[in-house]
Amino acid sequence: MKISILIPAYNSEKEIYTCIRSLLEQTYHDYEVIVVDDGSTDRTGSRLDFYAKIYPELITVIHQENRGVSAARNAALKAAKGEFVLFLDSDDWMKRRTLETLAAAQARYEADVVICGNVNEGRVTTRRHVRRVLVPHKRTLMKMLMKDRQVRNYAWGKLIRRSLFDGLQFWEGRVFEDVQLIGQILLKADKTVIVPDTLVHYNTHRQNSLTYSLRPEILNDMLEAFEDQAGYITAYDPTLKREAQAMLRRVRLLIGGALLLHGRFQDPLMEQILPFSEAASAAEFRVRRNLY
Repeated sequence: MKISILIPAYNSEKEIYTCIRSLLEQTYHDYEVIVVDDGSTDRTGSRLDFYAKIYPELITVIHQENRGVSAARNAALKAAKGEFVLFLDSDDWMKRRTLETLAAAQARYEADVVICGNVNEGRVTTRRHVRRVLVPHKRTLMKMLMKDRQVRNYAWGKLIRRSLFDGLQFWEGRVFEDVQLIGQILLKADKTVIVPDTLVHYNTHRQNSLTYSLRPEILNDMLEAFEDQAGYITAYDPTLKREAQAMLRRVRLLIGGALLLHGRFQDPLMEQILPFSEAASAAEFRVRRNLY
């Protein structure tokens, strides 16, 4: 089973070696690496070309004008030749047995998607996301996704059958593209397996990491992405409406806090998110806003 590892890269000259090295050390050998240099202004592109020259049968580099991570991922998907794909960010890396572990789980359970855990680089502790292998019912899987715990709203950390992307692509020119798309992929999959292994090391220190920064200009995309997710999940199973509403309340509270933190008291988005719960909660939110 051939696996295509898809990497969007932008100004990653300091981190790209660690990423590529972790792929070269994999114990599973039927794979290819496709890296899309998204208009980098540093030496990322030249370094990638150097690696591709040394490993021409393994590494393919695509150069394009800067169009954002979604466009880079879409370009990588079009070039992928593997039956399965695995996304990885250019400043992240994988453990040596990552591909072997995921491929073994896929073969054993005949899965369309295999999900592993991740280690957040820069944090003291990492909590195991699941304690044993799970093959959840699709309804349970959607509940996990909306809680963003055992199943995270990220493209990386998932071995995905490439055909599941037929007719779908990542949002271009926007952020929170993972949130908007990943649930659709999981709904199309006949079987998803979650393994307890923490295999991907995610860099929480990247300058544009949404883990650390919710900028006002991205909050509209955030709200729309989660609203889209809630919409297609409840269309699949209307009994999940309560869980979807709870997810949207959490998102609107987070957006409201981010707007307050940046002093955007009169932002039109503030009024849009106010009906996140019952009237009493909305009134409490207005009181909190007036305190800042």
